[in-house]
Amino acid sequence: MAEEMTKSSSDAKQQISLEVPYRETISRLFIFRGLWVFVIMWIMWVWSIWVGILMFLQFWYQLITGKRHEFFWKSYKRFFKWMTRWQAYLTWMVDERPGFIE
Repeated sequence: MAEEMTKSSSDAKQQISLEVPYRETISRLFIFRGLWVFVIMWIMWVWSIWVGILMFLQFWYQLITGKRHEFFWKSYKRFFKWMTRWQAYLTWMVDERPGFIE
C-alpha cells in the first residue's frame, strides 16, 4: 500500500492518494483477522483520545498564533496513516499485517 502526500505550490491544496494493488490470491488465514479487531480496538480507542486532545490543542494554537504546530500535525497524520493501514488489512484489501506502532 502506498501513500502519497503532495503540496501544490500554486494554491497550497493538499492531495492524498491511496493505492491498494489487486491480488487474486489470499491467505487462508484471513478468517482469523476478525480476532485482531478485539486487540486493535483498544489501542485505537486510547490513541484516538490522545489525537482528540492534540486536535483540541492544535485548534487553540492556530487560533492564537495563526500557524500549525508541527508536532501536533505529525502526530495525528501518523495516527490516521496507521488506522488506514489496519482498516485495509481488516477489510481484506491487503495480506500483510501492519505493525502496531510505526
